[in-house]
Amino acid sequence: MNYGAYNLNNPESLDTPTMLTYPHIVNKNIDEIIKICGDPSNLVPHAKTHKSPDILKMQIDRGIRSFKCATLKEAEMVATNGGLEVVMAYPLIHPKKLDRFTHLVDRYPDIKFSAIASTSEHLEELNKAVSNIGKRIGVYMDLDSGMRRTGVQPGNDAVFFYSSIADNEFLIPVGIHVFDGETTYVTSAEERKSMASNTINEMENIWSKSENEGIPVTDNLAGGSWSFFYYANHPRIRPTPGTWIYWDTRNAEMVELPFEIASLILGQVIDRDPEMDTVTVDIGSKACSSDQPLEHRFQVIGHNKATLILQSEEHGVVKLNGEKMKVGDFVLAAPGHACTMTVKFPATNIVDQEGNIYGQFIHSARDR
Repeated sequence: MNYGAYNLNNPESLDTPTMLTYPHIVNKNIDEIIKICGDPSNLVPHAKTHKSPDILKMQIDRGIRSFKCATLKEAEMVATNGGLEVVMAYPLIHPKKLDRFTHLVDRYPDIKFSAIASTSEHLEELNKAVSNIGKRIGVYMDLDSGMRRTGVQPGNDAVFFYSSIADNEFLIPVGIHVFDGETTYVTSAEERKSMASNTINEMENIWSKSENEGIPVTDNLAGGSWSFFYYANHPRIRPTPGTWIYWDTRNAEMVELPFEIASLILGQVIDRDPEMDTVTVDIGSKACSSDQPLEHRFQVIGHNKATLILQSEEHGVVKLNGEKMKVGDFVLAAPGHACTMTVKFPATNIVDQEGNIYGQFIHSARDR
């Protein structure tokens, strides 16, 4: 099979549906992220997209040593595979999660662990949990820039909350964490830039008031895949993108960014309906980014007019719209959302530039 940048020899050797990853494209994406951010140390990429020690080590080999995590399995993966900094960017309130987190902090004393918080309950429970191991950890205030998912609202409430972190014996206020998810899928680059500028203004206001009260602000984290580059040149902010490592069709709508899709789904045509001008492939919701609208869940590479019109757990019905596919054909599908594709598979098959399959990258952080 050959479709532009993607070669695949002997697709019949793999059962379908299955995930493919092209390391030469991953390496290109690492090159590009370092160019954008200026230095590997000015970057805290998310581990959630790949969940793989091998992909993690490819970044570490290029000097990226700090990582943001959403689950404790991701944090454990980073801690056991050469990372030097783990930011637990998910509210910790469940006793078992707090116990697992403090176990990692205690077990890996040479790794810098930090957490986020946005409520007094977070601070109380985190302080209590960390006190059990007799160590202090850094805490970023989670700031809601407009997504209304988690975080303190900007303004005086945020200044007050940030100062309250220092009231806890085992917690150290570090700075602000922002995931501006409201920028996601906003196609206008100028609109996203304006949104990020507003977020920076809110952050600067909090820094100024906090430092005037004698409360230090030493580091700040901001941005997702749709905005991180607007923060990359700010001297007090480290950007925190996620999807860039694999990329996907939704993110590729940002034509100004040079990343390429590095992971695909290999599927097969299993049925056809000439009357409806459709074929059915074995890429169901259990094999792709099913959190996306139907038409954005995957795109069949080399068949750009073909569109997914119906999907169930094991089936995907594709309208051909003039494209040619027959029963038995193998297809390569680019995901609409790479992060939610990865968790569908225990591992991804490694494919070199010539299309040879030569092993697997295990998704050791697939579970929570």
